[in-house]
Amino acid sequence: TWPAAPAAQPVPAADVVKGFEVAKDRYVTVDRGELEELAPERSRTIDVEQFVDSSAIDPIYYDVSYYAVPERDYERAFGLLVDAMQETKRIAICWFVLRRKRYLAALRPHGRAIVLTTLFHADEILPASELEPRAPQDLRKKERDMAALLINTLSGPFEPERYPDQYRQRLKALIEGRAASARPAAAGVLTGGGVSDLMAALQASVEQARRASKARAKPAVRRKRKTA
Repeated sequence: TWPAAPAAQPVPAADVVKGFEVAKDRYVTVDRGELEELAPERSRTIDVEQFVDSSAIDPIYYDVSYYAVPERDYERAFGLLVDAMQETKRIAICWFVLRRKRYLAALRPHGRAIVLTTLFHADEILPASELEPRAPQDLRKKERDMAALLINTLSGPFEPERYPDQYRQRLKALIEGRAASARPAAAGVLTGGGVSDLMAALQASVEQARRASKARAKPAVRRKRKTA
């Protein structure tokens, strides 16, 4: 018989170290003091490095957005910056520090406000060339025309309120239902028609889009206008 393996024991905090794998089964360790020395100084400023054309940044680089607002003493300068960026159609590339981490970001006007969006660094983006599939060589003109028709049928202005967070809505309904001791009705699940042929699938999508467009054009309930 083999002796029983010793029971696993928690590692004391004093024995826990931070490390980075530089090769298989080989790590370089660093201590908290060294990491503190590398951290940037705390700062409440945003350092602008460059202005670029508003269309120069591929959206793939955008990460998280925040509203940036000025302190009262700087409202005039803030307004001047908003006007200048709108007039020149430029956005600012900048740096700022948040929770002892330095972030690359973009500043862009949004009405009379400014939106600060953190950016991924170039080495954090996987080159598309490593993933792009080959372009199909055997597509017929009829297939291309049908695909273009589908796109045109579904085209329209972007209205974010049309795309609510359905999971959040269902979770809210579940919570409210539990609170009222009533179970909410299960949400319906949309399923495709199982069409395998490309042309048939595109045709079905066009017809579905047309029906949806007609349904939106004729609302079932007319909203009453508010009077003064």
